[in-house]
Amino acid sequence: MRPVFMGTVIIATLCLPSLAAAEHPGDPQAGYEYAKQVCSGCHGISAEPSPMPEATRFREVSDRPGVTGTALRVWMETTHPTMPNIIVPKQDMLNVIAYILDLKGRD
Repeated sequence: MRPVFMGTVIIATLCLPSLAAAEHPGDPQAGYEYAKQVCSGCHGISAEPSPMPEATRFREVSDRPGVTGTALRVWMETTHPTMPNIIVPKQDMLNVIAYILDLKGRD
């Protein structure tokens, strides 16, 4: 799954830079609350390990090279074979992205 994610990051970084400028920033606290309710069954959303080892912790995602709001949005809008097909409302998606980006560089 990592090569797919990195390919998405590269495509998003090269081809979709104007998408990030057009977005309204999300609310990291609201993103945390949404992730706690919807994502934490599989992903570690803060300091805890992921309940499912194959589900990447949000802190690890945030620290990957090339991770931007645009890359995360493209990744969240793309289906993944190991993830349930969850449709996240746009504002909730922006909030979760803001939360993930807010984790960048934390221990």
